[in-house]
Amino acid sequence: MTATLEAILQDLPESGRTLAFCDETNLTEQATATLVANLRLHVAVVVQSEVYGPVAEALSTFLEVNGLPELHATEVVNPKASTPWRDVPFDLRVEAFERLAQALDMAGSRIPYLYLSKQDHDGFVAQSGGLITADYKRSLKTVFLSCMADYLVGSTAILVIDRDKNSPGPALHAIQSPGDLLGGGAISVESHKVVGLQIADMAAYAVRRYLLKRHALYAGNGGPFDEIAAKTVASFEGRFELLLIAEPLAA
Repeated sequence: MTATLEAILQDLPESGRTLAFCDETNLTEQATATLVANLRLHVAVVVQSEVYGPVAEALSTFLEVNGLPELHATEVVNPKASTPWRDVPFDLRVEAFERLAQALDMAGSRIPYLYLSKQDHDGFVAQSGGLITADYKRSLKTVFLSCMADYLVGSTAILVIDRDKNSPGPALHAIQSPGDLLGGGAISVESHKVVGLQIADMAAYAVRRYLLKRHALYAGNGGPFDEIAAKTVASFEGRFELLLIAEPLAA
């Protein structure tokens, strides 16, 4: 099975495929003036393979030429001492962030998403009589991936997700009704191996940063990373689709 999954991942740019790269993030931990506590987002970047191939190659070349590590948005913006980005000059980090933003603007791409707060999930658990797991992160991930399988029905599609912590990839993440997904489910793999996962990470991070920094931006106090995040979120207009009401991509 692993050999088959590796072959699928190696051939992501092969023509005629729909690619979906997924990531997740906590939008909040504590409540803010406008957002509830423990609000979690899952997001996907969906693009045709012919469009993705050149974009992924260009980003990989940029990293190689500049001797840069994996593009992980939070490390690019706020590198900790333990990350390779700590020694990267500020201007180059801004350029890397800008290139991620540009990659998210791939022609014809869609950005389906799903979100849930722990508070709302706890209410669902209480109403379900034990049919819903008490782990709201697991519940949201299960529903998100199921919705993504439905969203991609009718396409020759590959659904790629970041691996669970400390688990090797590629591995198959089972979905109850995988539809037409190549490999039979979501393919879990380390994000440094697939540029598309790094682009999806940017999508999730940009939403989080914009929501938390928008008041500073409105006051004219945003930095370059804040401005790029805001521009990125603005580019989602017409492409940002709530999965619970989105029509299948091939409809």
